[in-house]
Amino acid sequence: MVKAGYLFTAEDAAAWSGGELRGNAAAAVSGAEVDSRRCDKGVLFFALDGERVNGHDYIGKAFENGACGTVIAESWAVTEAGSELAASLSEEGFILVVADPLQALQQIAAEYMKKITRPVRIAVTGSNGKTTTKELIASVLSEKFSVVKTAGNYNSEIGLPLTVFNINNEHDYAVIEMGINRLGEMDVLTEILRPDLVVITNIGTAHIGIFKSIETIAFEKRRSLSLFDGKGTLFVSEDEPYADFLADGLKGECRSYGKKSIEADYGDLSCVGNGLKGWNISVGGANISFPLIGEHNLKNAFCAFSLGFFAGLTVNEIKTGLEKAEPLFGRSEIISGQVTIIQDSYNANADSLLKSIKFADELEWKGGKHYVLGDMKELGENSLEMHQQVGSAASESSADRIVFFGSDSFAAYERAKKTEMTETGSLPVFFHTEDYEILEKEVVSGLNNGDLLLLKGSRSMNLERLLEPVKNKFRGAEC
Repeated sequence: MVKAGYLFTAEDAAAWSGGELRGNAAAAVSGAEVDSRRCDKGVLFFALDGERVNGHDYIGKAFENGACGTVIAESWAVTEAGSELAASLSEEGFILVVADPLQALQQIAAEYMKKITRPVRIAVTGSNGKTTTKELIASVLSEKFSVVKTAGNYNSEIGLPLTVFNINNEHDYAVIEMGINRLGEMDVLTEILRPDLVVITNIGTAHIGIFKSIETIAFEKRRSLSLFDGKGTLFVSEDEPYADFLADGLKGECRSYGKKSIEADYGDLSCVGNGLKGWNISVGGANISFPLIGEHNLKNAFCAFSLGFFAGLTVNEIKTGLEKAEPLFGRSEIISGQVTIIQDSYNANADSLLKSIKFADELEWKGGKHYVLGDMKELGENSLEMHQQVGSAASESSADRIVFFGSDSFAAYERAKKTEMTETGSLPVFFHTEDYEILEKEVVSGLNNGDLLLLKGSRSMNLERLLEPVKNKFRGAEC
């Protein structure tokens, strides 16, 4: 539910979107939704026509749940169902007829944000680590300020406009995630949020099948800086290869974050890996127990640390914020039990998958190591090459067994098996299937008490399905 007190009136929404208003012009809108199930009193329901469902089919349910009004498409308004809706409208409710309800949502959100003047608007974008970095920045800043953040990963052309209705002038900071999967989408998001500060976590291969090249990805991410007017600030990693490109022509300040940058402000920085317990970080007289695993999350912590310093927090305030961090579902999540599971299956691209293998390989582990590697999606013409890269990494892994799952992953399996035939020494056992039932049987049957299981693949592979079968095999353990 996206809701935040009194936001605007039906008349405002009509003026901002250029739509035709029918019904109660004075109706007060207190929230916005695209899911009728989450509507309640005062919420404006946007009837979006999606790939699987048409929001116009759920307008009745939205009103039943308390919606004060709905935004509908002109093409639907002239149908029999549209006429019936207009005839049944209550005196309190309203209908806003527009050419495109999604565009109207974005226009209304952009105009609403022009009313919001107090909070510093921080946009977090990049190929990997957006959601975790957003959470860490918000956790750190919350130690001193009133902070609002993106819920989950509501970062798209639908999610971001819904998110901004949570921002108000009582907040000091708004930490908002911006994700894109098409050309031009960043312009839409930037126009809505108009960020004061932008964090670009990295430029990598996520969605390269859509954008065709890393250079295009970098160009699209740089569009998040397009509305800087001389006062904006870009934060980028000190080891980002595209840092100079991102800062080229910047109308504002560019700041780097990382180990060297923190040491410049605080002196020596020591980071010692603590296995599945995260990192022990010593800096500025503070000893920080940072609970998230992997070098990628350490870099995310450096970003949050630098943002905290920039905002005027003390090192102890930053320490408290970082120590409160919790892994998000499917993002380097550690599930303890008789089998320890690294549940990293929320999404995957070549960069993140190779880092997951590297982390698991470097863990000292007495039991067996089992990796389940699923397809990486949205790689386009790069899919074969990138899955082969995974296969090469798998062939050098310290795992005892690696199971490849999905049609695209067959290329990774073939590359790993080819290496197996040409190399000598100890190599993992490799297995491939496209059938989930076979996958489940293969994975579960091979696990023993004390083993480590890594799950990594794109969201559509749903590798979290393996959690319950593993739990069932080892009843009595919290897997």
